Amino acid sequence: MKNTVRIWALASVAAVLSSIAIAQNTPDPRARSGEPVMGASGHITIAPNPLPTYAPVTDEQLRKPDPNDWIMMRGNYEGYGFSPLKQIDKTNIKGLQLVWSRGMETGINQPTPIVHDGVMFLGNPNDVIQAIDAVSGELLWQYRRNLPDVSKIFSGHWGQRKRSVFLYGDKLYTVTRDNFLVALDARTGKQLWQVNRGGDLYATNTTGPIVVKGVVVAGATCQYAPFGCFVTGNDAQTGKELWRNYVIPKPGEPGNETWGNQPFAKRQMTGVWGPITYDPELDLIYYGSSGVGLAAEGQRGNFGATMAGTNTRFAVKPRTGEIVWRHQVLPEDNWDQECTFEMMPITTAVNPDPKAEGMMAVGRRAKSATRRTLTGVPCKTSIMWSFDAAKGDFLWAKSTAVQNLVNKIDDKGKVTINPDMVMTDIHKTYSICPTHAGGRDWPFSAYSPQTNVMYVQMQNLCTDIKVRADNIPSKLPDGYNVLGVAKLSEGHSGIGRIDAISVETGRTLWSWETKATNYAPILATAGGLVFNGALDRYFRAFDQTDGKVLWQVRLGSHVSGAPVSFSKDGKQYIAVAAGGGFGGGNSPRLFPQIDQPSGSNMVYVFALP
Repeated sequence: MKNTVRIWALASVAAVLSSIAIAQNTPDPRARSGEPVMGASGHITIAPNPLPTYAPVTDEQLRKPDPNDWIMMRGNYEGYGFSPLKQIDKTNIKGLQLVWSRGMETGINQPTPIVHDGVMFLGNPNDVIQAIDAVSGELLWQYRRNLPDVSKIFSGHWGQRKRSVFLYGDKLYTVTRDNFLVALDARTGKQLWQVNRGGDLYATNTTGPIVVKGVVVAGATCQYAPFGCFVTGNDAQTGKELWRNYVIPKPGEPGNETWGNQPFAKRQMTGVWGPITYDPELDLIYYGSSGVGLAAEGQRGNFGATMAGTNTRFAVKPRTGEIVWRHQVLPEDNWDQECTFEMMPITTAVNPDPKAEGMMAVGRRAKSATRRTLTGVPCKTSIMWSFDAAKGDFLWAKSTAVQNLVNKIDDKGKVTINPDMVMTDIHKTYSICPTHAGGRDWPFSAYSPQTNVMYVQMQNLCTDIKVRADNIPSKLPDGYNVLGVAKLSEGHSGIGRIDAISVETGRTLWSWETKATNYAPILATAGGLVFNGALDRYFRAFDQTDGKVLWQVRLGSHVSGAPVSFSKDGKQYIAVAAGGGFGGGNSPRLFPQIDQPSGSNMVYVFALP
């Protein structure tokens, strides 16, 4: 029966192709940008202690960050999440203690403190941005956006979180819950201009923008949207849109034929909500797209369709938006596996070990004494991939967390999914690994240039999942229209996990596990340490070489933000936010005996005595 269905799907492609000439004249419903609006309307700024001086952030500083700053979300353009500071190290970490803490706005709290010249720029939930003295915790200024009524924001809770803001020149840039790109005066918090990126309150942004050579680049989240999303490039001085890349092809565009019989108006929810990294050597930005709603092709009806644009890694010129290469790392997604997470440009020897645990494929002529690679774990499947960063040639891929969605990958990087897990039957329950929350999810990995190792946060979770057949035809925000009950992966006794994986060989050097999920980003430092938080409220420091816990402290609620390190007046600090995270709901259910409270958002700063 399955083969019959797939033959029908292929036959229907011919009909779609024959209508392309007509479809090219179909009105394009995709979101469009507005024009920049200058001035300070639509917000409230207070500035009890505006910065008397402010050193503008230059292109050179962004390419080669000052180790004393944490100048962008992952510390550098490449996304390493690594601090060169080493005053705090394995020999003295036990002496780390709290210096100050400060309450934050309520809501989903997953921020990265950005630090420049001793000033912390902190994004709070619901578009409240603060400049804080990074040594004392004193408020310098605060910006609060006047958002539309929540009932009119159709993107749900997604845009509530503020994972990062970006500093460039004398400005601070952010993308708001109502999907405006906004520029603030970094010294005072005063709004300088704003531009509506479009989407009629269905599109939003969760991760924040980056700025490359005067272009503000930002993705978009379309989790509840009746369309696919986009990436934009705007002039950093004026806000004028320079380019816009949509991820889902429309009729008449390359890749449209891969969507089978699914009409363009029903191709929904695919976005680019993960981190955007940049390679200063190659002058390329990299981003990945997510999956599609509806999740199950038994409900979508486009049986066997690989759906170009979904779960794809793109390499793009930042000035023009020109796509240099792309690679689909998961076709025919039926499981919300969202391949939008960071991949990092890394110069390394390439010697993938075919016998390494989990190694799925090694590319032709992959081995090299040195090569500029793009490496990371882009999907919830938790498969680690490595490509040639310049050309996109496939180098190697290995499975990490338990997964049964991908059967094989060939030596060119072509993926074959597991046909038994494709949700063609809307009345059947499928036992899939991992869940829609991973495997890995958004919490950022870290890479240490000292060890040439990537440290990846994961979850040992599977699920029994089925279509909500009683909810057909489903409507947004039930975009995926599936229900599942998570369970521990076979062979594991806890959810939380960190894997240390060699970027050269693909070998897993160590793996650490814990009962409660450690659903939070990772920081690596030159002091030989790895920092990570968890839902059990512990903020921990590990030995990079073996994963041994060297220090831990229990905070007021679960650790949900990205830890960072900075220095002022010769003293190194570690900062992290905790509180209202999102995505760890399975942890309290599976381990109710562990205290895992949410809420009470705070930012904490630590240092040695």
